[in-house]
Amino acid sequence: MAENIVVGAGLSGLVAAINLVREGREVLVLEREKCIGGSSLYHPSPQGTPVDIEALKRYIGVDISPALSYFESKTFVFGKEITVDSEAISARLLERGPRSTSLDSLLYDIAVKEGVRFKFGQELVSQDDFAKLPPDTIVATGLHFEGFDSMRVDYLTSFHYAARKKTGDDKPPHVTIYEDDFTPDYAYTTSLNGIVFAHCFARVPIGNRTLEAFKESIYRNEGLEFDEWIDFTFPVPAARISNPSLFSGNKILAGTIGGFIEPFMFFGIHGALVSGKIAAMAVMDKDRAIEEARIATSAFKGAYILQKVLRYQPRFSKEFLLRFAIEQGLKMPVLTRVAKDSIPGWLNCKRAVRESFS
Repeated sequence: MAENIVVGAGLSGLVAAINLVREGREVLVLEREKCIGGSSLYHPSPQGTPVDIEALKRYIGVDISPALSYFESKTFVFGKEITVDSEAISARLLERGPRSTSLDSLLYDIAVKEGVRFKFGQELVSQDDFAKLPPDTIVATGLHFEGFDSMRVDYLTSFHYAARKKTGDDKPPHVTIYEDDFTPDYAYTTSLNGIVFAHCFARVPIGNRTLEAFKESIYRNEGLEFDEWIDFTFPVPAARISNPSLFSGNKILAGTIGGFIEPFMFFGIHGALVSGKIAAMAVMDKDRAIEEARIATSAFKGAYILQKVLRYQPRFSKEFLLRFAIEQGLKMPVLTRVAKDSIPGWLNCKRAVRESFS
C-alpha cells in the first residue's frame, strides 16, 4: 500500500493523519516549520472555539478535552461592556503552538503513538512542489499564501496586529472581544496557561491609528500593556461565496484552505478538526466525504451574506444589532441553536451523535 502524504501538521493535518493510520495506512506528514505548533510569529497563543466535546470526539475519534478550558468572557461594543454567556454557545479556550499545553502537542503526541511519521522543515512553496506530490495528498497548509496560490484557492488578504506576553499562572482564563470603529471586523484579548494574547484584524488594510486605538481600549478596560507588537497578513477563504471546496485537482483540501471556516467571525478551529476527519475519509470514500464536506460548510453562504450586510450598516444600526445579538440573542434557544449550527462541522458532529443512538 502506498504511503499517504499529509502536507501540514496543524489541527486538520494531524486529525487526518491519525484517522488514516488507524485505517492501517502508512502516513507521512510534511511540515514547513522545524517543530510542531505552527509559526512562532503568532504562536503560542490562546484561542477560543465553540465545541460540543463529546460529539466532536465521536466524529473525529480524538478526545481533545485535556486541552480545553472554561473561561470568563465579556464584550465591549463601541465602548459599552456586555457580559457574554459563553456557555450558551458551548465555548472553550485552548492553546495553539509548540508548548506541551497546546492542542497541537496533544494531537501530535497521539499521532506519534499511532505510528504517523513526520518530516519537519519541508517547505513547499510552488505549484510544481505540490504537483510532484501523489494523488490524494491531503493539503492542510493553513494560513499560508503559498498553499492558497498553489491550490488555486481564491482568498482575501486579512491584516493583523498582535502581541503576547507571559503573565502569572494565577490569571484566570479569559476572552474579551472588542467591536469598535478602529476595525470593521473585531479585536480581542485572551489569556491561558500563563500567556496573555492580543489580536486585532480586518479584511481591509489597517494602520497605526487602529493599533493605537486598540492599545488604548485594552489598557482602559483591562489594564493591559504590551512591549512589542507585530503586524502581518493572512489569506482567508472568504473571497467568494463558493469558496469551500474539498478538492483541488487530485489533491484533498483540509482546514482553512478548504474553506472550513466560518466567514463572519472567522472561527476555524472546529472546522479544522472536523475537516481532518473528512479529508481522511476522502482518501477511501470520496462520495461520502463530499457529502460530509457539504454538511460541514452548509452555513457558509448564509454567514457570508450576513457579514456583507452588517459591514455596510451605519454605526448606530450595527451597534444595535450587535448588542441585541449578544445581550438577547444568546438567551433565545432558537438563535443559540442557529449560532452553533453555523460553526463548520457542528452539524456533522450532531448528526453522528443522533445516529449512534438510533
